[in-house]
Amino acid sequence: KLGTVSVILENRTQTSRPEDKRSGWVGRGDVFVWFRVSAEEVLSSKMSPMQQDEEVGGEGGIEEVNREEADRRLLSKELENSVAAHPEDASLRFQLGVSLWENSGDSSESKEKAAEHFVVSAKYNPGHGPTFRYLGHYYCRVSLDSQRALKCYRRALAIDPDDSESGEALCDMLDSSGNETLELAVCKEACEKSPRAFWAFRRRGYLHLDQKRWSEAVQCLQHAIRGYPASADLWEALGLAYQRLGMFTAATKSYGRAIELEDTRVFALVESGNVFLMLGSFRKGIELFHQALQISPKNISANYGLASGLLGLSKECMSLGALRWGASLLEDASKIAGASAQLAGNISCIWKLHGDIQLTYARCFPWVEDDKMIQSDAKAFNGSLVSWKQTCLLAAFSSRRSYLKAVHLAPWQASIYADTAIASDMISSMEDEDSSHDLYSWQLQEKMALGALLLEGDNYEFWVTLGCLSRHTALKQHALIRGLQLDVSLASAWAYLGKIYREEGEKKLARQAFDFSRSIDPSLALPWAGMSADCLNRGLKSDEEFESCLRAVNILPLAEFQIGLCYLALLSGNLASSQVYAAIMQAVQRSPQSAEAHNLNGLACEARFEYESAVASYRISRCVMHNSSCKSSKSHFRDITINLARSLVKVTIERCTLSECFLFMYLGMLDTEGMQIYAYALWKLGDNNHALVVARALAAAVSTVGKISTSAIVSFISRLLYCISGIDLAITYLLKMPNEAFDSTSVSLVVRAIHALDQSTRLQSTVFKQMLSPFFWCGGCRNELFDGTF
Repeated sequence: KLGTVSVILENRTQTSRPEDKRSGWVGRGDVFVWFRVSAEEVLSSKMSPMQQDEEVGGEGGIEEVNREEADRRLLSKELENSVAAHPEDASLRFQLGVSLWENSGDSSESKEKAAEHFVVSAKYNPGHGPTFRYLGHYYCRVSLDSQRALKCYRRALAIDPDDSESGEALCDMLDSSGNETLELAVCKEACEKSPRAFWAFRRRGYLHLDQKRWSEAVQCLQHAIRGYPASADLWEALGLAYQRLGMFTAATKSYGRAIELEDTRVFALVESGNVFLMLGSFRKGIELFHQALQISPKNISANYGLASGLLGLSKECMSLGALRWGASLLEDASKIAGASAQLAGNISCIWKLHGDIQLTYARCFPWVEDDKMIQSDAKAFNGSLVSWKQTCLLAAFSSRRSYLKAVHLAPWQASIYADTAIASDMISSMEDEDSSHDLYSWQLQEKMALGALLLEGDNYEFWVTLGCLSRHTALKQHALIRGLQLDVSLASAWAYLGKIYREEGEKKLARQAFDFSRSIDPSLALPWAGMSADCLNRGLKSDEEFESCLRAVNILPLAEFQIGLCYLALLSGNLASSQVYAAIMQAVQRSPQSAEAHNLNGLACEARFEYESAVASYRISRCVMHNSSCKSSKSHFRDITINLARSLVKVTIERCTLSECFLFMYLGMLDTEGMQIYAYALWKLGDNNHALVVARALAAAVSTVGKISTSAIVSFISRLLYCISGIDLAITYLLKMPNEAFDSTSVSLVVRAIHALDQSTRLQSTVFKQMLSPFFWCGGCRNELFDGTF
């Protein structure tokens, strides 16, 4: 600014200028250049040689400061002289005022002198906007005359709408006085006058954000960004406006640009993470929350968002079958939510989030076999089952405790009462209590559901919650019907109503309710499961029944649906399917206390030729039945033991098979299938005599079984006799069988095989009769040869 030569260009005609040795005016047509010698020459000319030597020997920093101060004083003095010579020159007045204003520091006296020159300058040149800007600064900061300051600022903006300094100062004064409407009008007027008044568009966009006028805010902020493309505040504000409008993709881009310009923008990181959570991109949201916590480790919003993201990601993992991974994510989320509750224990939403995490953990915590000892050691299995149950129960208690804390902080929020009711219902279902409850007493879950309805009686979701949690059938039906009265298109209410009707034996009403629910919302799992269970009344085939249940499992992988899917797969011949195998494995992890789940898991393993795993599942199933408080039928125990014996035979553990069959004989529960397994195990161990004894007993029981079982018994005895006593005894046995016994594929194949080995052709007539049988020519025998059963 100040150097050896300083020039000031004046675009006007001058006829005379003062002459001075150190300054002068040189004419160049209509332009005159006023020059001056630097302050260094002036000072040096006035200093003695000794003073000059001392000055040269001083410190460089002090010398520079003194030089600049001298230059400023000299410039002010010269401007004063020029103003004195030309008192009506508005430009010189303005320059002198600026010099006094900037060099005054905190001196109010110098600023008052500067203001006098600004007033005179404005008098001679009323169209100069910066003059009114400095006058506005004086009245606002020095004399504290707000009315005059407002007038000066507005005059400056009227002259130059692009003057951001005057505009911001005027808006700051209006904002401090609470006159937001006038502030918005000023910005609007500047925007209409000049499209380059970017400060006005920015300020106007911020005001629209404050007033929640998101569409107008987007337009103004977009225009302001043209003038301030590197402003992280503008990009952040634009992202917020997009977010409130539901334009989440545009919001993430705006937030991302703000983060690129300034990577420490915690608000942009947190809000961008929230948007990604709403879009279902949990991993990206978690990454952004981690970045925010690196900048501000104790930020409540970032911790809350991180815990929410982990909860969403865990649900996504569990829906894909990764139960262990989902449980580990929930453990991390619980720690973060707990730490947030310690930082801000008076915020109800944090406690509610902690309750949601713990409730999900209690529902989805998987039972895992620690080692192979569990498969054969009943004590180890019981210990693992008790540990699993305690973990789930403690998580449910923690969930209810967090919900109650949230209720204490925000008793007006009805949804928290409903959450507390759900947690209480889960606790009561997991605790070892007597199944008989007093029908005239209200349970805790019912009371909490009623508490939600007392606050919001017209909320149909709370009526559905009461209908699902109540133990009174009449109250269930009333609550669900009340929910349908409030919203007839409520698919969940129709589905649960159909479940109630089915439990009460009203199958026609149940079918109608399930049909209504499925037509309203096909993505609901319960109607598909109900249609699968009602296949006989609907006239559906077994494959259609299986497909309906499979769809229910894909929509909502509940253990009950998965067990039903495996049972239908057993009936339809789809037990070896990978979908069925994955479903029953998840069912075992979710419900290890279910003997039926372990039994079906064993059948699925057996269908996949995994006999050792099948043996372990059958043993665990029997162990669960022994420990179960409810009474299991003898037929169930017999079926599981037969399955176990069959699998033991297939893994060549005949002695274990014999012990199981001896147990059956002792209990009087050895049926024809068990006798076949028993005889086969005796033969494998070389005890042929006892095997023949069991075979005779089995042959005597042929008349008491059905046609399918008769064919299986005849085929088995024929092969066993051939292996033990030779072809003669087998032929003798077959010749005694009636012709109806040879209609089966398995028996027909055995007869033909033995006939091929018999040189005497004693079974020629039997084989000839089979060829003349209508069963052979209708294709039943030939088709069964290729269906995979053989």
